[in-house]
Amino acid sequence: MRKTRLLISIIIILCIVAIPIISTGNVNNNNVEVLEASANINIENESIEINKKEENNTQLKDEENKENKKTTIEQKQLKDNLLKKEEVEKLNYQFKTIEKYENALVYKIKYPVFNNDNINEKINEHISYLSNSFKQDFEGYEPMSEDDKVIFNLNTDVNIFKEKLLFIKFSIERNYNTYPNPVKFYETYIIDIEDNKQIEISEFLNKGYEDLFYIKAKEYFLNNYGLTITKQSENYNDIKPDKEIYKKIYLSNENLEVFIYDYKKQEEVILNIPIDNFMPYVKEEYASEPTTTETTTVSTTLTTEAPTETTTLSTETSTQATTQKTEDTNNTNRKIDKTKPMIALTFDDGPNSATTNRILDILEENNSVATFFVVSRRIEKDTETLKRMDSLGNQIGNHTANHKDLTKISSEQIKTEVDIVNDKLKKAIGKEASIVRAPYGATNDNVKASVEYPLIMWNVDTKDWKSKDAKAIEKEVLGKVKDGDIVLMHDLYGSTADACEVIIPKLIEQGYQLVTVEELFYYKGIELKNGNKYFNANVK
Repeated sequence: MRKTRLLISIIIILCIVAIPIISTGNVNNNNVEVLEASANINIENESIEINKKEENNTQLKDEENKENKKTTIEQKQLKDNLLKKEEVEKLNYQFKTIEKYENALVYKIKYPVFNNDNINEKINEHISYLSNSFKQDFEGYEPMSEDDKVIFNLNTDVNIFKEKLLFIKFSIERNYNTYPNPVKFYETYIIDIEDNKQIEISEFLNKGYEDLFYIKAKEYFLNNYGLTITKQSENYNDIKPDKEIYKKIYLSNENLEVFIYDYKKQEEVILNIPIDNFMPYVKEEYASEPTTTETTTVSTTLTTEAPTETTTLSTETSTQATTQKTEDTNNTNRKIDKTKPMIALTFDDGPNSATTNRILDILEENNSVATFFVVSRRIEKDTETLKRMDSLGNQIGNHTANHKDLTKISSEQIKTEVDIVNDKLKKAIGKEASIVRAPYGATNDNVKASVEYPLIMWNVDTKDWKSKDAKAIEKEVLGKVKDGDIVLMHDLYGSTADACEVIIPKLIEQGYQLVTVEELFYYKGIELKNGNKYFNANVK
């Protein structure tokens, strides 16, 4: 019994001891499994992370590729657009012509039309300004016959330099039959094609170009007249090395054209400078060759269209009566009857002792007077003739110092042109001129504002400079003039003096009184006002 109990106790003890051992073994196995699971999880996580990184990298690469592809497409599109833009904006043009008749005024205009609205606007504005100025200057012109026309002729030259600069030259002629040649002047423009704006000469030329132009101008006078231009020369101020002088240039395919004033010819002339001599002065950005070799398409087809109507301008002539003045004239033998018809004979460009004195003789013999518009260089040369002119009761008017086209010079230069003559007259005869006749009859708003005297025009043109024929001159006057007319002649030609021998006594025989311009307007009750233009004294 005791043995049985002991055996049972031993068995129980052994069982108690055995249970922890078995449990411990199970726990360890579970831990291994957990560790294995943990390892598996870590491996899977790493794989997931790696896969995610790869996916991210793939996405990044895809996005980068897409971005690169997008950039490439955009660049291509931009390039295509630029090419298209260049193609669209490639400058080309065609010429058009206008011919219009408006009473005695004739407009003949040739101008370019570009595929650029900004350039067209600038061109149209300036042509309108020039044509309106012409109309304004001659709206009071009264033709002597159906064929008597005043012509405004505008021609245009265009040149594109290395596809970067556009050069435009307007050649303008105003042919109103008052001088041996039509009044001709030039306007030039330089346009930066890329920036689409007008630029000055100094913006595309390097410093020193003024000296190049001046040297060429001095050569011109030396070759044509044997004159060495110095600071004391009469024309020095018109050609001196100053950027303000050389504002008008035009670049053709072979030469650079520079415009200067020739005081002997009394007109603008063109100096040609070979392009090879000129190129070193061109700034690099304009001198370099264009990137494309395509040439600009130019159409020279001429089309005709009607111009825009010019603005109707009001007459400037004042009809206010002046204060009553005695009818005794400077010549005590002369009396003027304001109820009888009267005419003012006028003579330009003198005095010239040989021919002017002949005309003075005829006037004196017929107890008549005229008005003489004199120029500076003849005042000192023929001072005695000038004094005689004044002593006989003739009126002396101012025809400016150098007979320049006043519309082409500054206000200051205009005043100088007038002042020089008046200063010389004051020294010679003790008084200044009270009226001015613009050379060629050319005026504009600037001239009218700058000349502080009445501007005397004419309405009967003898064309004596053109025909130089006494009979032809007589024909232009006799039978055509009427009360209040102003007749234009030039006291430089023997043929004019010959014609006066017939015209003056004939007009008196027909009942006309030959008076000065001042007398004509006074007795017609018209007040002469500074800056106003007067073609005649016809009271309507």
